Amino acid sequence: MTTLDLPWAARILDDGTDREKWLVARSGARIGASDAAKFAKMSSVNRYVDDKLANRSWSGNEFTNNGNEWEPDMLAYAGITGNKALIRSPHEAGFVSTPDGAQVTASGARGAECKAKHNKIVNGPSLGEWRQVGWQLETVPEFDEIEFIWVELVIDPDTGLWVMRTDEPKHLTIKRNDNKVQAELAKVRPIATEVLKQLRAALEFERGM
Repeated sequence: MTTLDLPWAARILDDGTDREKWLVARSGARIGASDAAKFAKMSSVNRYVDDKLANRSWSGNEFTNNGNEWEPDMLAYAGITGNKALIRSPHEAGFVSTPDGAQVTASGARGAECKAKHNKIVNGPSLGEWRQVGWQLETVPEFDEIEFIWVELVIDPDTGLWVMRTDEPKHLTIKRNDNKVQAELAKVRPIATEVLKQLRAALEFERGM
């Protein structure tokens, strides 16, 4: 199945083949999954807006870049096709996400979210990661589930390189109707709506200056 055949193909804002173009497409009045992961309190909306306006060109750090290097191995382990496309919600053009994996099978569609945990042992997503997964399900309603995949990395004392603590990545299948997903989405939606409203107003003001 090609990109053009995917159920969400008409909503792809950028195919992700050029990182700089992807960053431009995601900038401005767009709320992505990594933004939604931080949306915990309505009282902090002004701070979320300020953070978005101040960090328009942020593209990661050492740990996120290291996680990107491990991503193909995690996707291969789960048997899910990688994805770089920026996909918007069918209901709101400003709500977007780029799931790490996106796949259509005979039984339905699913996404993937990959994480590298540095010097940590975890049992599943953090609260922010539940919001992030929920936002992917929100923006890509064709997904029935998200496969949350993670590696726990430690430094090999002999090589100085990050290596997996376990023999294989860990994973958790998160269904759309999961209680945690729905509970976090109920909190995130109104916050994201207000943040997007204020972002649009701020950017419109800038354009008019």
